Amino acid sequence: MDTTIQHQPVIDVHVHFHPNMSEQVVQVMEVNNLIGVGNMGSLERLGIPFEEGIRQFRNTFGDRMAYFSTPDFNDVAPGFGQRMADILEHKVERGVRGLKIFKELGLVFKDAEGRLIPIDDARLDPLWAKAGALGVPVLIHTADPYAFFLPLMPDNERWDELHVHPDWHFGRPGFPDHDTLLEQRNRVIARHPNTTFIGAHLGNYPEQLDYVAGCLERYPNFYVDTSARLGEIGRHPAEDVRRFFVKCQDRVLFGTDWVLGWREFAAGDAATTGLDGNFEDRYAAHWRFFETDDRGIEYPEYPSQGRWTVDAVDLPDEVLRKLYRENAQRLIGGF
Repeated sequence: MDTTIQHQPVIDVHVHFHPNMSEQVVQVMEVNNLIGVGNMGSLERLGIPFEEGIRQFRNTFGDRMAYFSTPDFNDVAPGFGQRMADILEHKVERGVRGLKIFKELGLVFKDAEGRLIPIDDARLDPLWAKAGALGVPVLIHTADPYAFFLPLMPDNERWDELHVHPDWHFGRPGFPDHDTLLEQRNRVIARHPNTTFIGAHLGNYPEQLDYVAGCLERYPNFYVDTSARLGEIGRHPAEDVRRFFVKCQDRVLFGTDWVLGWREFAAGDAATTGLDGNFEDRYAAHWRFFETDDRGIEYPEYPSQGRWTVDAVDLPDEVLRKLYRENAQRLIGGF
C-alpha cells in the first residue's frame, strides 16, 4: 500500500512546555502542520510568574496557543475552592482558555487537616461552577493506567515504566483504587452539567472502550482526548476502535502529551527533552495510526509503556477533521 500520509491541519490540545521553549515549539508546529496547541499548567507547576509567562506566550503564539491554568493546592485553608474560582476568573480575564487538573487531585493533595481531598469534594464546587460560568473547559487527568494500580510484580505489563517512575505506582496502601477515582470524577461531571470536562488520556480508561463510550453517552458535558494512550487504544481490535471513533466523533480531541523544558515529566523519556527529530517521529506515528490500516506497528511510547504493537484504524476524513481540530475549535475559545 502507499504509506504516504497527507494529514490535515491539527490542533494538539494536550502538551506541556516552558515559556522559554516557545520558539522551539513554533518549529515543532511548523514541521508537523499544527495550527494550535493547548499548553497545560506549565506556569503554575514551574513557579513562573503568571503575568510574565502569559505575556511571553501571547507575544510568540497569538491565537495559536491556548493556555490552561492549574489551581494552587498548596493553599488549602478553609474557603480554598472559592479562592481558586476567583483566581481562575482573574486569569481568564487575562487570556487563559481552560482549567487543567493534574492527577494528584484524589491521589496526593491534602487539606489543611491532612486529609486526602477527593475529586468530588464539595469544597471544590465553586471552582467547577466558575469554569462553567466563564465558558472555559476543564481538562482533568484522573487516575492513571489501570496497571499502575495493580501489584508491582514482573507480570505487571507496565513493569518497565514503573521502574523508571516508581512514584507512579499506586497499587499500594494509602491510595484509592482506579475505579473509585473515576467514580469521584463522574459525580463531579454529573453535578456540574453546565461545565465542560475533557477527560485526559481517553478518560483514563482506554483499556475499556465500552466504559468510555458509556460515559460520553451518559454525560453530554464530557469529552476525552487521545493523549499518550495509543498503546492502550490500539491493542483493541481495529474494527472496534474505528467503531468507537466513528460513534463518538464529536466527543474526542487530539492530544499527544509531549513535554519540552519540563524535567519533572521528562526524566527517562528522551523524546521529550529536545528537538532531536523525535517530535516529527511522534506525530508521524499518530498520523499512521489514525490514517492507515497498517497492522502490528509500534506506538509512540513503545516499549516503555508495554511490549506490544498496535493496529491502525484508518478513520474517515470527516472523523479526522473533528478529531484533529474541529472539536477543539468548538470547545476551546480563541483557536
